[in-house]
Amino acid sequence: MALHRQGDLAGAHDLYVVAANLTPNDPAIPHLLGVLLHQAGRSADGLAAIERAIAMAPAVAPYHFNRANVLLGLGREAGARADFARALELDPALAPARAWLARDLLTRGDYEAARAHFAVLAQAPDADAQSWTGLALATHALGRAGDAIPAYRRARALAPDDIAALNGLGAALLDTGAAREARALLESAGDREWGPLQANLGNARRATGDLAGAILALKRAAKLEPANALTQANLGAALNEAGYLSEAIAACRAALAADPAHAPARSNLASALFDRGEIAHARVEWNALPGDAIAGSNALYASLFDPGIDVAQALAAARAWAARHHPDRAEAPIRAPSRPLRVGFVSPDLRSHSVAWFLLPYLAARDRDAVSLFAYSELADEDAITAKLKPGFDGWRRTVGRAADDVAATIRDDAIDVLVDLAGHTAGNRLDVFARRPAPAQTSWLGYPDPTGLAAIDWRLTDAICDPEDAPGPEAPWRLAHGIHCYALPEGAPAIAAATNPAPVFGSFNAWPKHSEPCLDLWAGILRAVPGSRLVLKSRAFADPDTARATRARFERRGIPAERLDLRARLDDPRAHLALYAGIDVALDPFPYNGVTTTCEALSMGVPVVTLIGDRPAGRTGAALLTRLGHPEWIARDAHDYLRIAVDLAGDAKRRAALRATLREELKASPLGDSKRFAADLDAAFAAMRAAKTAG
Repeated sequence: MALHRQGDLAGAHDLYVVAANLTPNDPAIPHLLGVLLHQAGRSADGLAAIERAIAMAPAVAPYHFNRANVLLGLGREAGARADFARALELDPALAPARAWLARDLLTRGDYEAARAHFAVLAQAPDADAQSWTGLALATHALGRAGDAIPAYRRARALAPDDIAALNGLGAALLDTGAAREARALLESAGDREWGPLQANLGNARRATGDLAGAILALKRAAKLEPANALTQANLGAALNEAGYLSEAIAACRAALAADPAHAPARSNLASALFDRGEIAHARVEWNALPGDAIAGSNALYASLFDPGIDVAQALAAARAWAARHHPDRAEAPIRAPSRPLRVGFVSPDLRSHSVAWFLLPYLAARDRDAVSLFAYSELADEDAITAKLKPGFDGWRRTVGRAADDVAATIRDDAIDVLVDLAGHTAGNRLDVFARRPAPAQTSWLGYPDPTGLAAIDWRLTDAICDPEDAPGPEAPWRLAHGIHCYALPEGAPAIAAATNPAPVFGSFNAWPKHSEPCLDLWAGILRAVPGSRLVLKSRAFADPDTARATRARFERRGIPAERLDLRARLDDPRAHLALYAGIDVALDPFPYNGVTTTCEALSMGVPVVTLIGDRPAGRTGAALLTRLGHPEWIARDAHDYLRIAVDLAGDAKRRAALRATLREELKASPLGDSKRFAADLDAAFAAMRAAKTAG
């Protein structure tokens, strides 16, 4: 044994053989001889020796442990796994056996069992960084990112240079909404050419709005691990968000080539196709993931843009989605309404987003003595608009990375009377929370114009124009007399400039999927009817050269030469975006899904908007806004009427000049700009909703 420890394997071998002959019934000697033979490269002979030892003494933990190591050397992993387990069963304090089993379970995806083993290892007085990292990784993989963070931090304290712990901590911080801390941590090691690190760095940069930096890091990660489907899928998402749609599609298809069953890659591919206006193709990809609730949500949202899908079909699809993913739950206990009303808003968009522009006026004008407001923010990174929203709430809860049951429990603890969904089937929604019925009264408002399909949502806040007909059952229309929108221009909005166009210029600054084929047919007809006129289209999609070329080709097929189109990509500066309206004479509202924020922006910048009233709430919003403004004459009943209104406005420069001088003040004086009346209407609706659920 002394020679063995010193590395003299030949000398030790000879003495072990002599000892075996002298004491043939001592199992320790063939055990040690087997270990030596394995170390000398004679694993098969070593295995035979250790098996002789086990035959003599089957309940000795080290014998099974060392046979497991020999079996690993022979490539017999299943046998090794059984021996490590047997060794640990015989001696629960045998840490190396537990460590191997923990790592093996982690690799094979049995995270619960792996976590149990790593938890034991981490509690030992001499626990090393690997044990804490393993505990963190297993916990994180179980979807408990918040619980994993302390373990990651402990691992880093023990081994500051452990890149796996640093990377895991960055990912966990990102998953729990601490995007800026995650980014700073990951950038501290950003020069490391390791795929997982670069991938998480890219995700953190994307979450904090640095799309260029995100794409750079994700491309590095994809180069380091070209077969990593998740990295390719995330690269596709970042490229899509930046408007590089063709590149995004290519990245997602590369991910699917590496793993045809990769759901995020297919879903991100669908998103890029949708943003390019290929709605039917996008829905096919999303619907290919029937077990994925988020993909199903996306497909439902996309259906609102398809003129071939009517209201009844959309509602049936929404209810089928809800039945599959969120079966009915029991209602929350009824609470007596003796205390002030408590209302909760659930949203991923409490930032620079369309939802915020309509929420801010309400928050500024509401009666804080009558209603307490709580925000449940599914927001990975906050911005300057978040800072403006926060003071309007009495409580602010972060929900990023939290399980639906956990969020629902928080809402119940906050004793919320009315819970308001601001997202519907748009990105980042928490319909899974609403499905758990954490509040007695639940309603949707603002972010999604149609029913979600959830039986747990009682009403939709709407008006008589968007929803003229009653609907029984869940998600029934709850109509506000003065509409569901109140708009105020962002601070620092540019002054209105006089029009200087030599010929009329039409414009639409809406998301590209809103522009259906019938819509483009009609707009081409308007351009033909107004010689010399031009059309300005502004959308994130036009950062992609292929999409821009395809758009020009679509108009050329309709007889409109490319020089009459001006395609603009997204502008990140809100002031610069609004300033573009100085070059627009008449704004054209798309259909079947109307603009909302873009319509209010155009009107506030003195530009009249022409809309076509449709057959669904999303296609009647323009009519609702113009009616509240006091300009129903710009609401068309059919395509011929739309063309007539647009052509008449284009031909009346004097009228347009007058409107440019007065529309902003008209909006401020209308129900669209009357925040006090709007806040009173909304608070009264919330109070009535609570009463409806507590009357019995």
